[in-house]
Amino acid sequence: MDATQRPTPVVFLHSAGLTPQMWQSQVEAVALRQAQQARGGGNEGAEEGQVIAPWLAGLRPGRPAELSLANAAVDVVGQLDRYGITKAWLVGHQLGAMAALQVAVDEPERVAGLVLTGALVSPGKLALSLQKGLIRMLPNRALADSGATKDDLIRALDVVATADFGKRLGDITVPVLIIAGTSDPGLPSAKLLAQRIPNARLAEIPNAGPTPSLEQPDAYNHLLTEFLS
Repeated sequence: MDATQRPTPVVFLHSAGLTPQMWQSQVEAVALRQAQQARGGGNEGAEEGQVIAPWLAGLRPGRPAELSLANAAVDVVGQLDRYGITKAWLVGHQLGAMAALQVAVDEPERVAGLVLTGALVSPGKLALSLQKGLIRMLPNRALADSGATKDDLIRALDVVATADFGKRLGDITVPVLIIAGTSDPGLPSAKLLAQRIPNARLAEIPNAGPTPSLEQPDAYNHLLTEFLS
């Protein structure tokens, strides 16, 4: 790495029902790995990389905004502009992963690569209906830390239902890592996504369900940092 070169920035995009804080372990792991690489390369003058975890547009408490994939993607690009970032790795979970895909198909020149969990190619009505039923049965305390309500989560599912990337997935040429827990009900969707994106691979984490970054953070962080390297 050249002394004037900065590692490619990494942007973490959270899901509905969780805050950007969900990525705390991953932000620390990526920042540590970048620092180790700079020292290991004998490059004491290397700049630190940018690692950020912004709120998705439409989900930040106290800042009402229309929630849509298009708006979320535009806001992500706006965040890149505000931080002076030309191109970044996008790491997303569920709605955040869908927003990352939207940026990749709309603004491909801004994306160095993708790391996705919980993204769907074309959500089925039955699956979404079942998820809405599960949300309605959630105790309110389960959402207390996020500032989200059940209505927020149902609204996010309605946004996900509008996604239909179709043949546009074939236009994504950057490296893509799809991570899924072996007990995740969405594993078939993860496999389908890996098949449809040309330069994608799927990594499964044992003993993890739909949120492997929280359920098995060490295993997730290992996959993430190796891929970003």
